[in-house]
Amino acid sequence: MAYLVLARKWRPQRFADVVGQAHVTQTLSNAIVMDRVAHAFVFSGVRGVGKTSLARILAKSLNCKSGPTVDPCGECESCRSITAGTSVDVIEIDGASNNSVEDIRQLRETVPYRPAIGRFKIYVIDEVHMLSASAFNALLKTLEEPPPHVKFVFATTEAHKIPVTILSRCQRYDFRRIPTNAVMARIRHILAAESIEAEEGALSLIGREAEGSMRDALSILDQVLAASIGKITAADVAALLGVVDAQVLHDISAALLRGDAKACLAAIRDVDHQGYDIPTFSRQLLEHLRNLVVAGVAGGDPSLLGLPEDQAADLTRQATGASLPTLHRLFKHFAEGYESIARSSHPKILLEATLARLASLEPLEPLAQLAARLEGLAKAGGGGSATATSGGTPPTPGPRLSGSASGSRTNSESAAPAQRAANPLRQPPEPPQPSPMPPVSTAVRGATLERDWERAVHSYLQRERPGLASIMECGVPSHDEGSDLLRLSFPSTYKAVATLAENRLAELGEAITQSTGVRLRVEISVEDNVAEPLVQKKRIEEQDQARKRDEEARRHPIVQQVLSELGGVVRRVRLEACAG
Repeated sequence: MAYLVLARKWRPQRFADVVGQAHVTQTLSNAIVMDRVAHAFVFSGVRGVGKTSLARILAKSLNCKSGPTVDPCGECESCRSITAGTSVDVIEIDGASNNSVEDIRQLRETVPYRPAIGRFKIYVIDEVHMLSASAFNALLKTLEEPPPHVKFVFATTEAHKIPVTILSRCQRYDFRRIPTNAVMARIRHILAAESIEAEEGALSLIGREAEGSMRDALSILDQVLAASIGKITAADVAALLGVVDAQVLHDISAALLRGDAKACLAAIRDVDHQGYDIPTFSRQLLEHLRNLVVAGVAGGDPSLLGLPEDQAADLTRQATGASLPTLHRLFKHFAEGYESIARSSHPKILLEATLARLASLEPLEPLAQLAARLEGLAKAGGGGSATATSGGTPPTPGPRLSGSASGSRTNSESAAPAQRAANPLRQPPEPPQPSPMPPVSTAVRGATLERDWERAVHSYLQRERPGLASIMECGVPSHDEGSDLLRLSFPSTYKAVATLAENRLAELGEAITQSTGVRLRVEISVEDNVAEPLVQKKRIEEQDQARKRDEEARRHPIVQQVLSELGGVVRRVRLEACAG
């Protein structure tokens, strides 16, 4: 007799045999008990999680001689033929190779005929998403109102490709990936029934490599049984699947935690000499670092790790020897490096560089110690007090514990917060008082008008009449010596602003008189070759000043020392008033 692979020999025959899909089996069982079985179903999920098997179990439950029942006998003619795949009442169709509209027309022609043995004629279409658009359209009417003796079960790995017109006529059940522990338990049960011994580590490797698919797990187990004689060991499974033993991963993570880059490189050399696939090994190491984080967070709960108890205990012991932030940092940095390793044509080189960098990271310190060190740096730098510098250079930024560089704007601005800090009930600052204006005079001061112009706009009108100030900023003033006429010229691109200025000419002249102390008539003009308005010049100057302040803050000795101590980077500089 030909050998029957484990995936077929141990195929589930009852709802209770299906592993990891309790949400589906319970619902279908209730529907059968209450006689509320729908006429069409969509079973969606990844490969090997029980979609087709559950379709056959549903067919046996409906057509069993003692049914409909949630526990088919498996002995009657209908159950035996469905199990063997020879039932004339259960028609299984491969949607990938029978996807044309003609195939669906032939199916529709057989739908009206009554079942030969059982109560229902059940059509199981596997990979139904492969049907053509015309085939789906041909199926719509029959699917919506089939004869009472017909049931449809559609199985697919890509439910999003099924038209919504089909989905709306069916009950949809989403099958989940089977947890590793559940896969291991099922394999353990099968091996016990087959009288085969296996190490827990071997079962763990098979369950992990199956990636939630029971069929994949049983296929791997078949391969392992063919390669092994006697008891199945973890080393045999690892060698067969090309995966590294868990002890190697444990040794590398231990070397990373103690900062031993040489040991990491030696381990990678051995892994490469033994012929293991480096990207696959990198994925295993990423999973191992993830397990370390989980062990540190959850205390090595085997249900969260999906590992045997001995491996979970080893991970827990290693995780308790390091701080949780350190484990998070190792996983984060290696996960970032793994993306490059998986895509690289030289993965070994990148893996070595990544591990060497991780092993060289400085250990993290508690936040309280960092705060104390920063306080010491602040005292060594003079406490961050604001001082005026020659040549108009902005004062040096003082350190703050808010995470961004900051500094004083002016001496007066830095002094006010320092005075308010003495009082715990800090009062809001008083609004700035306008600068005293010179008395209005009929004398014409043409030589000083341009100098007074900027002060008039930014020191008076910005506070008193911001609307007029915004108009004046866009114009360029000119004045002849001995004349009482002020020409305010606007570039042609500011024609709309010039029109607004003409409409408020009298108000503009009075404002200029009040702010400059000189009685002048104002004339508005629009010219193509006029110089850039003051607002643009000021914006450029402010940008230059901000850039200089940013560079000075980044070069400050205290900032450089903080970066050296903490190993970070300055992403943004924000200037604030800082109490001394």
